[in-house]
Amino acid sequence: MEGDITAIERVHRGMSSSLLWLSLLFFFLVFSFISSLDSSIAITLGIISIAFNAILLSIYFGFLRRRNWAYKFAMAHWLFLILICSFTGILNLITGLQGEILSLIMSGMLFFISVGLVKRFSTFSNPLFIAWYLGKSNQILAASKLEGNEMMGACPHCLSLLAVKPLELSRGDLCPNCGGDLVSEETYSRFSILEEE
Repeated sequence: MEGDITAIERVHRGMSSSLLWLSLLFFFLVFSFISSLDSSIAITLGIISIAFNAILLSIYFGFLRRRNWAYKFAMAHWLFLILICSFTGILNLITGLQGEILSLIMSGMLFFISVGLVKRFSTFSNPLFIAWYLGKSNQILAASKLEGNEMMGACPHCLSLLAVKPLELSRGDLCPNCGGDLVSEETYSRFSILEEE
């Protein structure tokens, strides 16, 4: 059970850090746009964007500290970031197709981020994650019908919560959500050496 909680904590940390750095990226993108505007409009929009980003950061800190009020707001924040990354990616793609190589690279990065955010959004509706977040993990994990040799684990690529049999994992096992390897080459090599000894 302790391993299950640790996996969920890692997923939560990863999601929290994504909320933080994407909020800061949004703040940077907005300010780079505002700096190109007329000074009177730029000041007004700058104040509004600072206030808006303060709200986003308070949601991040609430989610990081597992405050009940922040859960639904973090979901909305996550969806907002998906929309912003996708929209900005489309704008950069249009600019990139007109010859701006940097915009084309930026659009690829933003689409990659958007896809990752969409894949990880399902974690918000995972009953084990919700129970852990709300402090009810012991009851839910006990009733999660895991077999004796199963435990909760997180995919190292998309951070999806999975029931895994750690002693039966092999190099070829793939995540059902993202298709990534569940066992890294490093882990496989390390345990292969231990088995040989």
